[in-house]
Amino acid sequence: MIREKRTFSGPLLEADFYPVFEDGRKMPARAPKTKPSTAEQEKYNHTMALKKLIRLINANFDTTDYFMHPTYEAHLAPQDEKSARRDIVNYMRRVKARRDKEAIQLEEGLSELKERAEKNPGSKFINNAIKGFESKLAKLRQPLKYAYRIEKQIYKTGVRKGRVNWHFHLFITGGLSARLLEDMWPKGIRVNCNNYRPDKFGPGAAASYMCKEAVGAARFSYSRNLEKPVEKVKTGRVSKGFVCKMATQRVDDREYWKKRYKGYRFVRCYSRYNEYNGHWYVSVVMYRTEDLPPQWDVPDWITEDGA
Repeated sequence: MIREKRTFSGPLLEADFYPVFEDGRKMPARAPKTKPSTAEQEKYNHTMALKKLIRLINANFDTTDYFMHPTYEAHLAPQDEKSARRDIVNYMRRVKARRDKEAIQLEEGLSELKERAEKNPGSKFINNAIKGFESKLAKLRQPLKYAYRIEKQIYKTGVRKGRVNWHFHLFITGGLSARLLEDMWPKGIRVNCNNYRPDKFGPGAAASYMCKEAVGAARFSYSRNLEKPVEKVKTGRVSKGFVCKMATQRVDDREYWKKRYKGYRFVRCYSRYNEYNGHWYVSVVMYRTEDLPPQWDVPDWITEDGA
């Protein structure tokens, strides 16, 4: 029996097709008492961590949010990870307080603008200003969310040989200006705060960058209020032969996938045949957009339990 699992992460949709037993248990993809090699397991773990991060990022951040890279000037860098993490947590607290302050100021300004609009109902300038204030206020009223990776650097030469520096790669909710967020980090001169652009660079690019050379889940931290991707499962709607046809004839058929998942654009499809159980595994990546589909630079994407 074949199961289709759809995972919705903001505008990102992944559909996985894989075999299950009649009672719903996933069909084994490997012979009993066999284990993957260390290299295979490391690759699998990295890919699954990347999958999780891509889904979380796309479920919680959009083009009105930021991807930034706070770092330290060498003489300001703490020499232990605990202190570095304390710095980024304190930074987030300051950002939250500033967001609350600006929201109050915007509410006051919006109230004044609406009073002026009543006296000048035909003023396009005032009406546009009201729309701008309302849009920014709506963003500031959203809960502050974040996801970051901490990266350690050890100086190998020079006067600071053996000393440590730290970099953060941080997703954070928008509302404040990028310049203000940069200025609020007092520890260094390279912050590089930019809007998150999955439409331009691809829904997996920034997450892939964060996962680069990452060691262990402890290097990643998330706010507790991140929304989890939504999963929907259908079982028995398609046959083994139908999935075989998908895997061998529909991998690059963007029009087929576009019709199957209306409202989404085709990004990438992966297929894999499992010699042990004799089934094809298919995973398709789609993106909700009116424009051209974004880039997808993830070279390999593990289909659901199809390794």
